[in-house]
Amino acid sequence: MLLELTPNLTVAFAAGATMALTGSAPEDLQGLSFIDLVAPRDRPLVREIMKHAAAGHRLESVIIHLDGPDGDTPPLTLLGCHLPDMGGHYYLALRVGPGGLLFGMEEEPAARRENSLTGALSFAETTGECLLAGREAGKEYALTLLRLENLLELRARLDDRAKHELMSTVSRCFRAEAVDDHMAGQFADESYGLVHARGKNVDGLCAHLQEFTRKLDPENAGVTVRSATLEMDVADMSESDSVKALAYTINRFCTEDAEGFAVDNLSAALTAMMGDTVDRMTEFKTVVTKSNFELAFQPVVDLATRSPHHYEVLARFSAFGDRITPYGAITFAEQTGMVCDFDLAMCAKVIDWLTETRRNGRDYMVAVNISGSSIGSPAFVRALQRLLAKHEELRDKILFEITESAKIVDLEAVNRSVQSLRQAGHKVCLDDFGAGAAAFQYLRALDVDVVKIDGAYVRDALSTGKGRAFLKAMAGLCNDLGIATVAEMVEEEECIGFLRECGVDFGQGYLFGRPSADITTFDETGGENDPNEEFPPTAKKASGRR
Repeated sequence: MLLELTPNLTVAFAAGATMALTGSAPEDLQGLSFIDLVAPRDRPLVREIMKHAAAGHRLESVIIHLDGPDGDTPPLTLLGCHLPDMGGHYYLALRVGPGGLLFGMEEEPAARRENSLTGALSFAETTGECLLAGREAGKEYALTLLRLENLLELRARLDDRAKHELMSTVSRCFRAEAVDDHMAGQFADESYGLVHARGKNVDGLCAHLQEFTRKLDPENAGVTVRSATLEMDVADMSESDSVKALAYTINRFCTEDAEGFAVDNLSAALTAMMGDTVDRMTEFKTVVTKSNFELAFQPVVDLATRSPHHYEVLARFSAFGDRITPYGAITFAEQTGMVCDFDLAMCAKVIDWLTETRRNGRDYMVAVNISGSSIGSPAFVRALQRLLAKHEELRDKILFEITESAKIVDLEAVNRSVQSLRQAGHKVCLDDFGAGAAAFQYLRALDVDVVKIDGAYVRDALSTGKGRAFLKAMAGLCNDLGIATVAEMVEEEECIGFLRECGVDFGQGYLFGRPSADITTFDETGGENDPNEEFPPTAKKASGRR
């Protein structure tokens, strides 16, 4: 059925299957309100989507029902647009078909596309581009983040039809207020955001959503909408850095306890959060650029000889004082997309240190941590390979530990990067094995030389039979694959024989020494590692990947 509507939503023209869908001939529909033709349960939704169309957005695959001659029609797909140049009229098409099934039914993907908003990461990236374009065009935008409290509880009280109506209306309300469709996003179950013209008041949007959800709710409770508007002043930041700062701020908004935002002026708190992010990014970038961080070393000991085999290199940040722990600094770098720069700076500093110690007649093998985010970046891998190519004499002295603190997404691409490092003469270790749900998936997909077993498994193995079985199974699997094993958090003497019985090759922990800025601290426990010792050892490896 085809319809032309006037600006006040009365029918100016109709054609098609009007008798089947409305019980009236096309000419009899002229002058009637389109809203009155819609099934009562869909009228609030249709009012919202028509406002959405009037704001310049197309209507694509909206699912509604009409008030037909025999009750509600089957689900219909509504498409159309509003044309200001044609007297502000609306031009609509409705059809019965597969695209018209309800959310939660067989054609759920079509409905889900209608209800969906941009995800957090894409929204942050798009927002950065929007801010840059607006700045160049002399336009000023603001970001409003909203939390629809109790939305999950409301959804649990609704049937599939009402759930669809709820999420469709929420989606259209946000899109209608945003500068365009891509500038409205959903970041978590109850957290949303939109970019709009600076100075735009969103109080009406919040009030409307609260009223709409209250009427939809069988318990008449609805949701409480809390909003915070951030005036986006990024004049002193690059586009790339503004996107990173925005993504980090959005992540904090979505993950922090709601009580953290329970302040009188929520917008001021959000602005302060963004400002704090910018300041911390600027400070961290300065530390990385000037290489203003220190190295600390902790031995990884051969359990058979009790001598250091190699040393893990750790970062220390005296520039931050007691404000940020090393773990906090690295986590912040990962969450703001700055970890690639830091990992590269760390590798450069380690290379300089190795060169200097060799010049002074000492030779060490060291392990350098690389974030899962970094090894997944082709640009980082290329930069690292260029750096390593200048120091071929150190290739067998630098082992790389791939950390799981940032989840690895494209395992196939990461494995190619790992193999390029191994082919160049570097050993590669998978760090914190067992700590994440994807650990065995990583081991299956990534060909590595060493696996570092998470310390939690060592503790459990000492206290429970089940833990012992798990540790022994992991060590046995790695041995069968020709992969050396390192146990973390070795703190008691009784661990040594126990770990060897389980088939673990190496150990690391306070029993052998705490991290120290002076590597010679460990000389009395075995001194330099043997530069001629093969790693991983091959005597007990019957088969596997090398």
